[in-house]
Amino acid sequence: MASDSPIREPEHADRHATWMELFFDLVAVAGIGQLTHLLHHGPSPSDFALYAVAYLAFWMVWACVTLYGDIARDQTRIALMLAAMLGLGLMVAAVAGIPERHSTTFAAVYVVVRMVTDQVWGRGRVVVDWPTAQFGAGTLPWIVSLWVPEPWKYWLWAAGLAVDMWVMFAISGERMMAGAQEALDRRLRRSRRFEGREPPKLEALHADPAHLGERLGLFVIIVLGEGVIVVVDAVGGVAWTARVLALGLAAFVVLTGMWALTLNFGIIPRMMSGTDPAAALPSRHIMAQHCWLTGAIATVTAGLGLSLDHVGGHLTTGIGWVLGGGAAAYFLITGLGGAHSGAGWRWTIAWPIPCAALAVLLGALGPHLGALWLVWGLAALILWSVAWETHARGLWPRRRERR
Repeated sequence: MASDSPIREPEHADRHATWMELFFDLVAVAGIGQLTHLLHHGPSPSDFALYAVAYLAFWMVWACVTLYGDIARDQTRIALMLAAMLGLGLMVAAVAGIPERHSTTFAAVYVVVRMVTDQVWGRGRVVVDWPTAQFGAGTLPWIVSLWVPEPWKYWLWAAGLAVDMWVMFAISGERMMAGAQEALDRRLRRSRRFEGREPPKLEALHADPAHLGERLGLFVIIVLGEGVIVVVDAVGGVAWTARVLALGLAAFVVLTGMWALTLNFGIIPRMMSGTDPAAALPSRHIMAQHCWLTGAIATVTAGLGLSLDHVGGHLTTGIGWVLGGGAAAYFLITGLGGAHSGAGWRWTIAWPIPCAALAVLLGALGPHLGALWLVWGLAALILWSVAWETHARGLWPRRRERR
C-alpha cells in the first residue's frame, strides 16, 4: 500500500546505537534522576503510586521513540527525534512541580508526543513486534485528564497506562495485522474504485532484535548510573565514618549485582545474541519486562540514596518498603521473565522466588534493622543470586584447575 513514510523494513545486520540515539538518551539520564525525587517526600503510598505512574509514562514515551529509531534506521528523522527529546525534557522538568503544579503540563506533553509517535509509521504499515506503538487508546484517558482536577487526574493517567500494559500482553501484532487486513479488504471491496482489483496488502514492520537489545541495555545502564551518582553524592556529602563507608560499600554491591544479573545473565544479552530460547519470547513481552525491571531498579537506587541520608538515624517504614519492595519486584520480574524464556522451574526456585520473599521480609523489618543492615541484607541476596548464576555457567574454577 502506498505510503508517504520513509520507514523501511530493517535489514538485520550488525549495527549499533547512532550518535542521535545516544544524544536522545541524555534526556533519560535527566529523567531518571528527576523521577526518583518523587520518593524523597517520605515516601508515602501516594508518593510511591505517583512515582510509578510518572515512571511508566516516561518509559512509554522513551520506548516509542526508541522503537521508531530502531525500525527507521538510516531514514530516522532527526527533527522528529529532537522534538521528542524536547517533549521528554518538558515532562521531566514538570515532575518537580507534581503534584502541586505542572501536572497538566506533564499530561499535555505526554499526549502530544504519544500522538506523534502513533502516526509516524505511515499509512499501510503495522508495527508487528510492539503494537502499543500504534495503539492510541491508552492516550484517551490522558486527554480527558487535562480537564480533571487532582487526584482524579492521576487515576486517569493510571487507567491509560493500564490499557497500554494490557495491549502488550493481550494483542498480538500478527493478529492485529491480520484483522486490519481483513477490515481493509472488506472496505475496499465495497468501493467502486477498487472493483475488480486486488486490495493492497499492509506492510509489516519488525524491529532489529540485536539493536533493540542494545538500546534496552543502554537504558539499564542509565538507570544504574543514576544509582551510582546518588550513592557517590550521598557518601561525599557526610562525614566519613565506618558506618557510612560500610553502607556505601553495600550500596555498591547491590548496584554491581543488579548490573551483572540484568546485563550479563538476564534477558537482554539473550535477546542480543539471537540464539537463546529467550529470543522466542514475543517482543511486546520483552518490552513489558524491560519497563517493569528498570522501574524496579530505579526504585532500588532511590531507596539506596534515601538510606544513605538516614545512615545515623531512624529508617522510616516508607524507605524500608522502597528498598525491600523494589528489590522484591526486581527478583520477581527477573524470575517470571526467565521462566517464560525456558529457564525452568528449578532455576526460578533457586534464587528469584526465595530472594523476592526475603526482600519483602527485609522491607517489612527495615525500621527495626536500620539502614546499614537492611542494605547489607539486600546485598547478601544479590551476592547469592550472582554466585548461583556464575556457578551454574561453570565460571567458578574447578578444584583440579586451582591445584
